[in-house]
Amino acid sequence: MAFPDKNDLFAFATPVEFASFFPEYADSADDVGTDKLIKLSQNRGYACVLGLGILNFATNLTYLLASAKLQNIQISSVYILGVCGAYPGRGINVLDVVRVDSESVGDMGYQEKDGSFFPFPSSVRATAVEHAPEHLQKLKSVTGLTVNCCTGTEELGLLRSRMFNADIENMEGAAGISACMAHNMPVFEIRAVSNMATTRDRESWKFHEALAALRNAVFPEKI
Repeated sequence: MAFPDKNDLFAFATPVEFASFFPEYADSADDVGTDKLIKLSQNRGYACVLGLGILNFATNLTYLLASAKLQNIQISSVYILGVCGAYPGRGINVLDVVRVDSESVGDMGYQEKDGSFFPFPSSVRATAVEHAPEHLQKLKSVTGLTVNCCTGTEELGLLRSRMFNADIENMEGAAGISACMAHNMPVFEIRAVSNMATTRDRESWKFHEALAALRNAVFPEKI
């Protein structure tokens, strides 16, 4: 399962997300270092596990892209893959699979003494959709918000969604897109909704079900 005639890099934040896509590596996924490119079997390209959050994801992806060039490894495109939370009222449901075409950093800015928050400009865009594989072009396009601290209250979720006109929330998207832009590397971000970004209720999350839906969307049987 890989995209034909491609040497892609599939980028994950956590070992469990990586193992859900490539179960043959499940026994060793926890031992994969964030400084390693994993050469996939059957000419399926490469994968990497970069760590949670903006700092880990940006730093490690930047290092690996530079390392690939030094090793004469020609990466075709980077695919940022993982789960996300959906903001209420945006027409997105748990287990939906979406294509994140733009991202902003949601908690970088400054706060005034009255409590109001003013974000710094931080918008980045993934590669134009017409350059994505055809089956990914058909996914719903959304606007993402990358945060250091996940939403835990309904009030914060609604505020973030309104302030940034964002549909979904994650912890790595803007970092990954920005790192790829620095290397002039095509990048696409595909996520599945595991929960709503509102009052925190982990018992309602569908993490593993979302990963299964994501894998089926990215790697349909015909690929």
